Amino acid sequence: MLWFIGVGIYDLSSIGNMILEILAKSDRIYVERFTSPVSDEYMSSLKSLLRNKEVSIAKRWFIEDGRQILKEAKDSNVVLISYGDSLLATTFVELRTRAIREQIAVKVIHGASGIMSVVSECGLQIYKLGKMVTIMDDEQSVISVYNTLFNNLKLNCHTIILTEYRASDDSRIFFLSPNKAIQKLLDIEKSTKYEIINGGTFAIIASRIGFTDQKITCGKVDSLLNTEYGSGPHTIIIPSRLHFTELEAITTIAEVIDEPSDNTETVESIASMMMRKYVPMIRKEITEVRTSTMIMKSNAVNELLDNAECYIDDATDFFDRGKFELAILSIGYADGLTDSIRYQARR
Repeated sequence: MLWFIGVGIYDLSSIGNMILEILAKSDRIYVERFTSPVSDEYMSSLKSLLRNKEVSIAKRWFIEDGRQILKEAKDSNVVLISYGDSLLATTFVELRTRAIREQIAVKVIHGASGIMSVVSECGLQIYKLGKMVTIMDDEQSVISVYNTLFNNLKLNCHTIILTEYRASDDSRIFFLSPNKAIQKLLDIEKSTKYEIINGGTFAIIASRIGFTDQKITCGKVDSLLNTEYGSGPHTIIIPSRLHFTELEAITTIAEVIDEPSDNTETVESIASMMMRKYVPMIRKEITEVRTSTMIMKSNAVNELLDNAECYIDDATDFFDRGKFELAILSIGYADGLTDSIRYQARR
């Protein structure tokens, strides 16, 4: 038997009798702390509570490999304990799937999810959540987070950004600070220029949710960059347009540095950006080509320029009807025709 037990987000006092009975009857107990931090004090308290039971730390490679834990679960009762809800992590979903395929009995006890608890503690509405992401201390990760934020804001969805947590083999713990994570997003904005995050963007920082010293802070990015948050784990939430009940909740619950604002007001789709940039630019180029002394009298060239203007008109019409892919294709044809004529004129 293989048990997946989520112990929630609080201390051992929140563990119910059913979990205690399962642990008492188990042959092997593993505790993972690579997805979320589990303190040495928690481990000591757990071992004291279980008296003579052996409790082992399961490292990431041990769970990902899975062979030993599955072998043990075929002939004995094995428990894998996770902070929060264990099956929110893909590593454990994969292990559970392998166990079932190997005809090992599997049971799951769900615990309070740290992620869902963050949403609830901040007073946000769960059905307004967009795709969730984790920001790591590397540039490629930040690009992915930035693009996700852009897509979520276009859909008027809140973005939950989990900040990197890493536990080394020598028990050292690394938390990516909200300050550094936000600065990384601002740096990407400078080069990408989708205009989705700046000093005036409203954001929420939720720190150590479920701990006795949990803290929720909200305000503009400029203010949040100059705030100290202490140890992690931290979650950054960049909301879209807040519902009035969410506004009331967050301004009541959190430490409010700046009043909330609507982060969707400046969001513009890529299609809109391209139309705004290329339509006037190509029309200007067509005018310049038409007035060129080298080709003013060329009927063939003027017919091609007429076609380019038709493509621009088509692009505008497609865009107005919400057919953005066709709009971009049409403006691309117009640009290509105009460029080819300009090239021939220079020869």
